[in-house]
Amino acid sequence: MYTSSWSTRGPNKSVNIGVLFSDLSVFWGIVDFLTSNPEYPTNRKAIYLPPPQTCNQATLTEAHETYSESIALFAESFLGSGQHCGRGECWDLANEALNYFKDYDYIPKPVPSISRTHGHLIYEGRATEMGKTLEGRWRGGDNRVRRGDIAEWRKVRIGRPGGFSMLGDPDHTAIIVADMVPRVTPRDGMSLSPAELGILTVIEQSRGQLPERRDYDCSCLEAGEMWIYRPISMEGYLGISQLSATAPYGHAGLREL
Repeated sequence: MYTSSWSTRGPNKSVNIGVLFSDLSVFWGIVDFLTSNPEYPTNRKAIYLPPPQTCNQATLTEAHETYSESIALFAESFLGSGQHCGRGECWDLANEALNYFKDYDYIPKPVPSISRTHGHLIYEGRATEMGKTLEGRWRGGDNRVRRGDIAEWRKVRIGRPGGFSMLGDPDHTAIIVADMVPRVTPRDGMSLSPAELGILTVIEQSRGQLPERRDYDCSCLEAGEMWIYRPISMEGYLGISQLSATAPYGHAGLREL
């Protein structure tokens, strides 16, 4: 995600750009030059905001209470409607659910969907060798996956009774609509196999499939990668309420490159 702006004063021109990356780091660049000689900038500056740290349980629970029920209800509203959300892409369910809050100025705007990122990373895992090797890591201080979290899969094969499902070509997105408590109590940074997660209940769609509710047993993950995100306030998590073309110079985390 990026935005840009420019300004001129006589022969002097300034170009500003802000870029929000999928790891939630932010870059701002400034280039000043003379329009009479644009190949030789008179000033260049690069400013960087590193990815945010993980949050504690209180912060993540507050984020859940602020956004998650609305997100889950948004996804469930399409069940039985005979209609897709947005263009019908799986990603549209998450993107449109997060965009829903833009109409309510009393609710802090959440981190938008950026590629496969949809907020604060709660869990990341993967499977190889047809499920013989399962590994993952828990992120943040909460102790469970909650209704309204967002799941992302990449090139996943997951077993089910009588066969298997393929999730992601290469990526697949869904809204989680039921809490999932891992079989062991997780801690931030703790190794946690997908087999210890439990069953994910989601609302998903694709261009060839209307929104529907499905269960996926994470212990049956055979191949691919998975991530789970907690929608969270952009200002509270990143310290900026929106992406702008100029850096927020009062932000304590800024680094000049």
